[in-house]
Amino acid sequence: MINYKYCPMCRSALVQGHSDGRDRFLCSSCGWINYLNPVPVVACIVKDEKGSLLLIERAVEPCKGHWALPGGFVELDETIEIAGARELEEETGLKGKAGTLVGVHLQESETYGYVMIVGMEFQVKDLKLSVGDDASDARFFPAEDMPEVPFKSHKKLIQDYLRTSSSP
Repeated sequence: MINYKYCPMCRSALVQGHSDGRDRFLCSSCGWINYLNPVPVVACIVKDEKGSLLLIERAVEPCKGHWALPGGFVELDETIEIAGARELEEETGLKGKAGTLVGVHLQESETYGYVMIVGMEFQVKDLKLSVGDDASDARFFPAEDMPEVPFKSHKKLIQDYLRTSSSP
C-alpha cells in the first residue's frame, strides 16, 4: 500500500479529508482520492478421492517452511478462477478447474496493508503432484491430521470448506 504525500496525477500535496464515509488523503487541486484497498489473493482448495485437503509447504516468506493452501496474487488481467488455476499449476503441477466459492476473508499484511483472500474449490482429475514455484512440498492431509496453518484466512477457509462439504 502506498501512502502518497503528493498527488500522482497533478503533484499537489495531499491533505487529510473525508470521502465516502472515511478519512482519507485527498488532492485539493484535482480531487484525486488515495483509496487504500486490499490486494486480491486466491487460495485453492483441492481434495483427493479420500476427502483429504491439499496443502503446500511454503518455500518463500511470509511463513516460509509452514503449510498453507496453494494460491497467490491475482494479476491485473486475471479473474479469480484463472489466477487460481495458474497458481495451482505453478505450485503443485496440478491442472484444475474452478468450482465453488468457499469464502472470502480479509487478512492484515505487513507488506500490503491488507489482502483479500478468495477461497475457491478446484476440481482436479490427475492428482500427480509436481512441486514448483513458491512451494517446497505438497501433500494431501486428512482433516483430523492437518498441520498447523499460520495464515488465519487459510484456517478460516479450511473450516468453511469442511463445514459446508460435510453438511447434508
